[in-house]
Amino acid sequence: SSGINAEWPLRPGTDYKEEQEGELEALESIFVTELEILSDDPIIYNIAIPCEMRNVEGDGPDREFTVGLKFILPDEYPDVPPEIEFSECEELDADLQKSILIELQKCAENEVGCVMIFTLVSELQDKVNEYADNIYNKKLQEKEEKDKVPVFHGTLVTLETFTEWNIKFIKEMNDSKKVKVVSDKLTGRQIFMAKEGNIEIGDNLLGDAEEDVEVD
Repeated sequence: SSGINAEWPLRPGTDYKEEQEGELEALESIFVTELEILSDDPIIYNIAIPCEMRNVEGDGPDREFTVGLKFILPDEYPDVPPEIEFSECEELDADLQKSILIELQKCAENEVGCVMIFTLVSELQDKVNEYADNIYNKKLQEKEEKDKVPVFHGTLVTLETFTEWNIKFIKEMNDSKKVKVVSDKLTGRQIFMAKEGNIEIGDNLLGDAEEDVEVD
């Protein structure tokens, strides 16, 4: 630890062990279920912070997750910053983990000379809450934009599909006006309608009918 001593000014005669144990006792009363002691000498412990991600749907449950920090205290802590590493952080990507650790290390350097674990845990909570809020706001914005877009059902109408439909529609309308004659005897009205193109009659039937029509 001689190299570290040159970097961080120490307080001669300080009982670092007593300060560390006093802080640990206070932390155990604050983080009753979140703190786990991993080693007494050197003092190493883990603090797991419960966090949550709000649900943008509103009626669904919030997603809960845990972010844990492991603190390894040097002999001269708190005159020397603790070693900090993540013990649980599945929800955070690698870049975010790196960014948070850098911020925690800066915070620790500013707190040198004072017990600082509670301050560091609070800083972690702020960073994770900020991350969770950013994710929530992003998803909420995406949901609002999605809700604004009308949902169309059925076939998308283009000029090509409309033209095809229009031709088919007109043909069906014309066909519906025509009367098919299945009888082998035609009336004078049917012959007239056939001439106008409003009924469909076989040529042989029409020819026979015309021969039967008497003209004065």
